[in-house]
Amino acid sequence: MAKPLQALSIAAPGFFGLNTQESGITLESGFALTANNCIIDKYGRLGARKGWRYVTTSGGSGVNLLGSHRFIDIEGTETILSWSATKFYKGTTTLTEITPTSDNTFTEGNWQCATLNDKAYYFQRGYKPMVYDPVAGTITDVEDASNFHGLNLNGSTQAPPGNTVLSAYGRLWTADIQDPSDSSYYDKMTVYFSDLLDGADWNTGSAGSINLSAILVNGTDEIIGMGAQNGQFIVFCKRNIVIFDDTGGSSSFDPANLRLVEVISRVGCVARDSIQNTGIDIFFLSEDGLRSLGRVIQEKSLPMRDLSKNVRDDIVDLTASETTADIKSVYSEDNAFYLLLFPSVTQVYCFDTRAPLQDGSLRVTVWDTQNQTNMLSLANSVLFTQTDGLAEYFGYTDNSARYTFQYFTNYFDFGNSSTTKILKRIATTVIGGVGESFIFKSAFDYSDDYTSYPAVLEDLAIAEYGIAEFGANGATTPDDPTPAEYTSGTISDIVRLPGSGSGSILQVGFEANLDGAEISIQKLDVYVKQGRIL
Repeated sequence: MAKPLQALSIAAPGFFGLNTQESGITLESGFALTANNCIIDKYGRLGARKGWRYVTTSGGSGVNLLGSHRFIDIEGTETILSWSATKFYKGTTTLTEITPTSDNTFTEGNWQCATLNDKAYYFQRGYKPMVYDPVAGTITDVEDASNFHGLNLNGSTQAPPGNTVLSAYGRLWTADIQDPSDSSYYDKMTVYFSDLLDGADWNTGSAGSINLSAILVNGTDEIIGMGAQNGQFIVFCKRNIVIFDDTGGSSSFDPANLRLVEVISRVGCVARDSIQNTGIDIFFLSEDGLRSLGRVIQEKSLPMRDLSKNVRDDIVDLTASETTADIKSVYSEDNAFYLLLFPSVTQVYCFDTRAPLQDGSLRVTVWDTQNQTNMLSLANSVLFTQTDGLAEYFGYTDNSARYTFQYFTNYFDFGNSSTTKILKRIATTVIGGVGESFIFKSAFDYSDDYTSYPAVLEDLAIAEYGIAEFGANGATTPDDPTPAEYTSGTISDIVRLPGSGSGSILQVGFEANLDGAEISIQKLDVYVKQGRIL
């Protein structure tokens, strides 16, 4: 008697995200070995990421943008500030040059910006700090301000030329300073803070400094970045994290009441612009992957969450090979993801923040990028700083060009690795993607020589929703197949294709070359017939 077909059903393919850390044969079926240009959508399905389109009308003009800052003035007006290595701009659709006449000679674009009291402040190691005034619409040196009070650093009065800046608790905080006129003078262990509400006063009022050398006594370190959360001030060093709070409980966090809360040793931050505050947590990139400080801040307990556990080696390798100053990130509350950009390999790792896995790690996918250099979170979107303009996270093409949505399962032996499996049929339920071409792929025994099964997603009317009792669009009879309005965007195509090939270990995949249509995978069914014992 012929053997029956054996079915493997995955209700939400790729729901757990990408996993390149564990053996592909032992993974749960919800993981993916490939999840490229994907997100985990709000329904828990693996779907295509959005694409991007220029908002700068001069996109492609070669302005060589390297960074950007979202500035919101006291009246709520938003201005995007951007810069290259040599020039500064404001605006989105049109980039208006506002390069200052300054004592700085601009050759690098590793600025970090912070907003305080209706002004934006620019900081970069080895450069004089600068300030953008929205009333004048110009950038000037902080030291040229009428209310400037500087520090005596290396024999001259200066605003601290730090490499990192944070606006928190009503003042500016900066660290990792280097004298613009004497590169041999630097201080990597002192945090300087301005007077309250005054980013030009570093030497009077309540301005001051915190020297970490007296705290980190077990060896040298260097400050990478800073953060603030839950009434605490956090200093991220390369090999340590130092946390302070205000013993007075002041909402303004008065440094006069500073108290050392915690020193976390042997874990630090390696990339300044990887630090992102999510509102309830702080993410940062360490030497061993993406970490979360939330448990330490909220529960006063260790260890910290390892957010990139399932792709840890990939993240570590990319971090080691990347110029850390070029690593950028963004947290988007609207999209519920944290993006980590490695520009030299044109890849973004997308960490879904909606539902952590049971071990505390985040579900992750990978995106292909082109020329992104920075990312900003806007009210309802994400703004990409491109080398040649500003672009928004939008639609399902990359600047009108197709891109490939790609998913591959882990390896399946159907409970018995010693028998031959004959692939008979593949079926999947696809949401959206009407009119898009796609390809199913299959391979046996860890081969990358895939058999392809091309198909086109069809527009299916969902008749059971298109009857009068469900309020269909203009339906007058129960036989009217017009879909109800609320079914828009959820039309599915159940695609069934014959399979071929045989082996002991099976992997299947799905590729769609997107040209404007949203797409996600609802369900995947694979049918095999077990053959002889090997």
